[in-house]
Amino acid sequence: MNTMLECLSFNSLTPSPRNVPPPLPPHSQEQQSPTPSSSPNVSREFDLAIQGPSYNEIRTMIQIPLQPHNIQIQQHEVQELEDDEEEDEDSQHRNILTQVLQPDANSVRETLANSKPKSTLTRLVSSYFDHSETTSHLCLILFRTVNRAREMYNPVFDLISVLPADCSSLSQPQCDTAYDLFVEFNVHENPFIFPHFNTLRNSFSDLKHEIQLDRRKCQHRIRLFRGANVGCAVCVLATVSIAVVTAVIVATHASIGFTSMVPFCIPFQKRRKKKELARLKQLDAAESGTFVVNHVNTIDSLVDRLQTAVEGDKAYVRFALERGRDRHPIQEVIKQLRKTQPIFEQLLKDLEQHIYLCFYTVNKARGALLKEISHHQTVVS
Repeated sequence: MNTMLECLSFNSLTPSPRNVPPPLPPHSQEQQSPTPSSSPNVSREFDLAIQGPSYNEIRTMIQIPLQPHNIQIQQHEVQELEDDEEEDEDSQHRNILTQVLQPDANSVRETLANSKPKSTLTRLVSSYFDHSETTSHLCLILFRTVNRAREMYNPVFDLISVLPADCSSLSQPQCDTAYDLFVEFNVHENPFIFPHFNTLRNSFSDLKHEIQLDRRKCQHRIRLFRGANVGCAVCVLATVSIAVVTAVIVATHASIGFTSMVPFCIPFQKRRKKKELARLKQLDAAESGTFVVNHVNTIDSLVDRLQTAVEGDKAYVRFALERGRDRHPIQEVIKQLRKTQPIFEQLLKDLEQHIYLCFYTVNKARGALLKEISHHQTVVS
């Protein structure tokens, strides 16, 4: 029996992420050291963000725990209580999202209500606000997922922290306690089955493409206006020269009628150009807002790694459970979980920090875009 266990490769038990058939190790060699708290492409922004009060306010609001029901219940009341708790959790989710998401949905609706409802620009910025709100909604759900993962692992990790460092010295009662915790652990589903970010990423990609097309059209119109302004200026000079000659040859009132139309050209073009420049700034702000997808990609990558890690740990645990209360399999699983614990906890910490950063980035982009919209409405009024 001992020889078989020594030869057994735990890696062969580990399913790969996203249900891909070929098996992969749950914790590869590149994961053997805790990952840094921020990716290179966002590290500077992260360092700046966590210094500000907005980031800390977001973290405080999101970390509000659910209030537990402090009452005695009977068996027939369990389902009713679970329904009530789910309703309370959804209600608190909406309340937290309302507080964290800034500018809030009502402010956005009020501002967009003054825009042209059928214009392409209004549709694009409205889509951006919808996507950014969805991003915050998913991040809040994912934050609750992180908490569920900790609740799932804490009993096992708490036991590991008090067990002897030498797993081979574990007593049968200690192995029995670990076995019971393994049974509870195995009941939990993997909390990181989270495919929603793929759809969100595609939505942002499509929106960015539409915004870029509209930006190019807007820039083309601005160039045309610049050419028109030069043409109007040349027209004025030419008309003034003609007017002087005409005043000598024909009646003065004829030249006045001809030249009175020309000064109108330049102010009209300037107003049109000013509107297009304001529109371009809105499109620039909306496009900048779509770069939040970089944070979404980082979060999705962390979720993928956590999903793989949980599936690997569950595979180890199932291996021990399938062999009953035999000490040696339990000792080997405890040894493996102790090795992967710091990696898993660091991944959870990284994910949590990037969730805060994503909220911060969304709010910053929403505020910048709403400011440009308000300014545009002032320009065209």
